[in-house]
Amino acid sequence: MSAFTVFIAPAGRADGVLAALGDLSAAGLIERFGWIADPSADVPTDSLTVVEGGLAADVRLDQFVTTQRTTMLRVCSLVPAYAGDRRLSIPAELSAVSALATATAAGAVVRIRCLLTGPQGCATDIHGAVVEGWHNIIVSPEDSRGPDFGRVPTAADPSPASLGRTAAPVLAGLCGLWSGLSHAPLDDAAVLPGRVVRLARSYYRRLDTTAAEAALRHQVLAQGGQFPLPGDQRTRVVYVDDVGLASHSMANALWRKHGDVLRGPRLAYETETVEALSGWAALKLFFGFLWAAIKNAPSSWYNRMVSNAAGRMAAQVQQAVFSEGNAAYEVVVRGRSADGRHAGWAEVGAASGHLSDTLAGGQFGDTTGHHPVHEAAADLSGVWQDYARAAMTLGDAGERSNELPPIRVGAARGIVPGAADAVPGIEARFTEIPGVIAAAVGFDGVDATDALGIIDLRQRLTELQRNPDLGLAAGSTLAALGEWQYGHARSFGVQAGAALAQAFSDCKQEVAYLWEKLRNARPAPEAPPSDLRLARWVQVTVVVLVILAAVVGYFGYKEVIGAWTAVGIVAGSVVAALVCLAVAFVNVQRKLFALIHQRKSVTSEQRIDQQNLLTASADLRRLSRAYGQFLSWSRAIGGFLAGPLGPDTHADPEPVPVAWGLPMAAGLGSVVPDDAETATAAGYLRRDLFHPGWLTQSWDKMLAVATPPQFGYEFSSTASPLWTDPGRKTGSGLDRWSSDLFDGVITSTGAELVWQESLSLLGGPMAGLAGKLVGSVAVAGGPRVPVGDFLAGLDRPAAPAGSFPTTLLTDTAITGSGARVATDVRHSARLGLGIICAATQFSDALVPDQIRSGPVAAAAEWTTEAGRAPDSGPPPLFKPATGPSDEFRAPDLGKGFEF
Repeated sequence: MSAFTVFIAPAGRADGVLAALGDLSAAGLIERFGWIADPSADVPTDSLTVVEGGLAADVRLDQFVTTQRTTMLRVCSLVPAYAGDRRLSIPAELSAVSALATATAAGAVVRIRCLLTGPQGCATDIHGAVVEGWHNIIVSPEDSRGPDFGRVPTAADPSPASLGRTAAPVLAGLCGLWSGLSHAPLDDAAVLPGRVVRLARSYYRRLDTTAAEAALRHQVLAQGGQFPLPGDQRTRVVYVDDVGLASHSMANALWRKHGDVLRGPRLAYETETVEALSGWAALKLFFGFLWAAIKNAPSSWYNRMVSNAAGRMAAQVQQAVFSEGNAAYEVVVRGRSADGRHAGWAEVGAASGHLSDTLAGGQFGDTTGHHPVHEAAADLSGVWQDYARAAMTLGDAGERSNELPPIRVGAARGIVPGAADAVPGIEARFTEIPGVIAAAVGFDGVDATDALGIIDLRQRLTELQRNPDLGLAAGSTLAALGEWQYGHARSFGVQAGAALAQAFSDCKQEVAYLWEKLRNARPAPEAPPSDLRLARWVQVTVVVLVILAAVVGYFGYKEVIGAWTAVGIVAGSVVAALVCLAVAFVNVQRKLFALIHQRKSVTSEQRIDQQNLLTASADLRRLSRAYGQFLSWSRAIGGFLAGPLGPDTHADPEPVPVAWGLPMAAGLGSVVPDDAETATAAGYLRRDLFHPGWLTQSWDKMLAVATPPQFGYEFSSTASPLWTDPGRKTGSGLDRWSSDLFDGVITSTGAELVWQESLSLLGGPMAGLAGKLVGSVAVAGGPRVPVGDFLAGLDRPAAPAGSFPTTLLTDTAITGSGARVATDVRHSARLGLGIICAATQFSDALVPDQIRSGPVAAAAEWTTEAGRAPDSGPPPLFKPATGPSDEFRAPDLGKGFEF
């Protein structure tokens, strides 16, 4: 509900009320309000003065109502009832109220008339000041600390400033102006029927705990790179003594679960066996040799038999190296870039992918061109999710994965003390590189988790030591790098990165070895001379057999010899020749059989090497991509763990100090913090706020903010596209987000939520701690007092009790208990650890005749002695006669009626 209060008042003494309300507004104690001075029934009300934050501005009414929505309008008419003061006419008031109600179109209008007078009574016509249909209120002319305390009367003829000082807090309570407190006792109160008036007084307390809250908040939300000990009723959590051992155990568990990322499967070499050559195989070889010899192609038969696959592989490797991949070959095998410098992990990964694509294209493509196989990037999201879980488990002892359990210290769970012990952040980055050295080596710094980057920087610094001008500075930087690296070697992120870097280096060496081995594969030897001589004898034997067959055939034709004799001669000659050639073939080709077996073994080994090379190249490409993602996720996790709650950006507004001027009924106090109690309370709160696994919620929220929303899908931290993005030095979403998080551009936002939970605990289960924190109160313009004395019971509901001063009431009203407090409305609201509370009390309805109005004068026609004070003792039993008895006076005790 949007409520707005407008005061209408005549100029003069009531201006002091406006000034006092303006001061309260400047101090931030009351809400915005409006003021209309001297409205007229003849002139339409078209403007008002709006006061907000102590600044007053004249605003046109139509402009004001069109810029805000007002559901409830409170109109308070101030009626000064002092001698000589004028008041507004009833038509003028009604005209102003009608204009405001019409313009704002408020659903509810609360009309209040406040009579401001002194303890001597109203100096104006009380009958004309009370209007039917309004809440007619007389501000009680008193000042006191609370309903149960003594009171002092206000000045009989106050100055505008004095009147505003005592009346402004009461008006703020009556009209619901107190900031941060829903206290408007007349909003829901029905207007009393008839022309009646009520006495009213209001009290206000504001206990400011800004200093105590700031001290407690600083200790509760303190991070500084240190993990709090989580509290758990089921198990105890302690800091581990050996950080390196805990990190090593967690890193081993991580890579044991994801070992396939470090190294893919390899084919094993076949076991060499001696194969027996069957007779049929030998005959096939023999007749094949005969046919090759007859065709005069024994060398082709030899090459086919020894299977020259190794030569073809070597030629293919040579083509891949020298025709298309010379630079890539130098990067992968030699470890040098085009400019002669050490090649980085990203360059090695890219070059390995190029060479493997070239080799795969040469193997599986046609003879005219290469057709590289497009390999899909491996999905390593599970690795980095477990990496984040493992790092957070080291920081909060939460159970997130069965394969990555919390560190055990006996029966308790263990956590590492600092965030840098889990995954180092930007504070751990090595930046002690002079500018001239940084320009020479191409490094301005290196992350603690970048093991390959550290190796590269070390190699470049070592080479730079040979420079006569920069050698000394390079040596100093190299020494500083060694000390820095040793200082962060115990971290989990460093050890996890070292395992990945070692796998990358081993795979790179394996690829280089296989490339060189296949490149230097030797072809099979040429056919030996004995094979060629045997081929010539085969040819000669065939010619002789042909001539013999021709001669024998001729003799048989001429019937010199018989036909069967001729056939027998030819057949016998052929058989004899074959036997002789077979014996010669076996004797000559014994070495050929051994060579065939050897070449089969070599060919099998080379085919396995080729397949392993393709697999190792894919591993190297995957490890290069994985290493880039590892660096990015290390930056993200390290930046998050350095401040998992984010920076405490809360800043309390600086209120305008009120050192003097408030009446006793309105009190402002500030709690004086106690360092010992603050530290104790912070310790208990941190134990209850930080449970095992408390880091997960903040981490998931950061991922949710970084992930663009997808309509129709519920966000899941494991489904974020960041998990599969390329990593460092790629310009991807992950690269940019992790760098911003690492540099502190993006931070977590959990500090305010944790603090609000702390306030809830202090207002509930740990209320006893709040009582100790709020011990003594420094009152503005006064001494330190206990908090109970300061609040004066206003923070607790109470039944109506007490009475108003009777100086305003006639004897009849006093006799009828008109001064009794009939209604007591109290509200309170928490202000952090402090409180704002207000109480407004009303009397019963009084008719105007029960209010003293005008100066009191004795009747001229009769006199009487002053009444005896109640505490002056009993009257004398007998009174000496002083004249005729007063017919209007009751007889004294013991005198009878004196007839």
